[in-house]
Amino acid sequence: MQAESPLGVGDEQEPGIRERGQGVPAEPVVAGISTDSDPSSLPIRLALSGGGVRAAAFHAGVLKRLAEEQLLERVTHISTVSGGSLLVSAVMTTNGYSWPGSAAYLDRVFPTLRNLLTTVDLFTVRAIGWRGLFRFNRRLLAHRASVLADLLAERWGITGRIRDLPETPVWHINATSLHTGKGWRFSAREMGDWKFGRHYAPDIRLADAAAASAAVPYVLGALWLDLPEEGWFRTDPATRKPLSRTQPPATRIGLWDGGAYENLGLEAIYKPGQTPDPAAFLICSDASGPLSAYGSASPLAILKGQLAGPRLFDIASDQIRALRSRMFMRDVEGGTVTGALFKMGVSVRDVDIKTGRPRPAREYDDFLDDGNVREALGHPTDLRAMTPAAFERIARHGFEVADVVLTTHSAASYPTSLRWQP
Repeated sequence: MQAESPLGVGDEQEPGIRERGQGVPAEPVVAGISTDSDPSSLPIRLALSGGGVRAAAFHAGVLKRLAEEQLLERVTHISTVSGGSLLVSAVMTTNGYSWPGSAAYLDRVFPTLRNLLTTVDLFTVRAIGWRGLFRFNRRLLAHRASVLADLLAERWGITGRIRDLPETPVWHINATSLHTGKGWRFSAREMGDWKFGRHYAPDIRLADAAAASAAVPYVLGALWLDLPEEGWFRTDPATRKPLSRTQPPATRIGLWDGGAYENLGLEAIYKPGQTPDPAAFLICSDASGPLSAYGSASPLAILKGQLAGPRLFDIASDQIRALRSRMFMRDVEGGTVTGALFKMGVSVRDVDIKTGRPRPAREYDDFLDDGNVREALGHPTDLRAMTPAAFERIARHGFEVADVVLTTHSAASYPTSLRWQP
């Protein structure tokens, strides 16, 4: 068995290059997508980080930029954590449990996301209400993640099941197993981790999977999930190929936020030092917030919808994210991987300064200024509706980061800079 690396990056083969085996779905083939080495025609794999509704708005802007260039049709794999999982749940639900084309995203899905993120609280005192206090009762003390799942179904309309999801693109919803300490993934035809075992016919509510992915330790606490007793397979950590049937070590499992394991969601679509096979353009959209000032988090912040985790968790998560980012960028800059990192908090001017790209001073008037970028980054990691102005700022920031990174670092493939249109 392959030895596990300290960060878990070597314990599984990338899903895109797994061998076919009993119960394992074949790699999707998307008509019209080239797999040659030209980045302008490569399939796209997306990793959308956690970060509450701030991350959801940022990623919505990133997807808008991709849609403006008709790139959503090239997406073959998506990997999400926390706020990224909430966003894609809403995207899929809005589009009838299918991945939208670029025109559909711009015309219908993005306006719906804007309305949802600016009008509907997910987990606040106002969202729960007095009736909810009586209805959820002790669950508000011990099982808040399950309350979030119910509110996702009721307030955001996330009523489908995992099996309703499309097989293309392959969407991995990332959580963290309390039992094994590994990254637990849900997809249309699979759930589990390499140590616990994998089940290839999951019948789980999409709201439960998304809530598990966003279940910040101790703030929302673990989402406890009842599992089927049969249908589990022990798998090869390197190839993901089923080896034999197995009995699960438990029939009820606790799942934490995917960010407890890795907040970028990269592992499902990328392995450090390895070129994806088949070739793909990898995009990591990182909307993680900065490490908060010591002593600034309140234990009552959850009542306002804020996901302020324990200090130790925040420090560890920040360090893991930094390491993952550096490994990814090392492979991009070294030519092992073709891709891009869209990092929240980086302005157009920041990118220009780092790369030495000349730009007329007046042209910066077309972009968010550095103060607005910092304000977008400082938006709380929470689950409450944001103001329309905050959504505009954060989504526009995502759009502009995606645009400047693509047109600066992958200019041969993406030469045309686009401007934000509300």
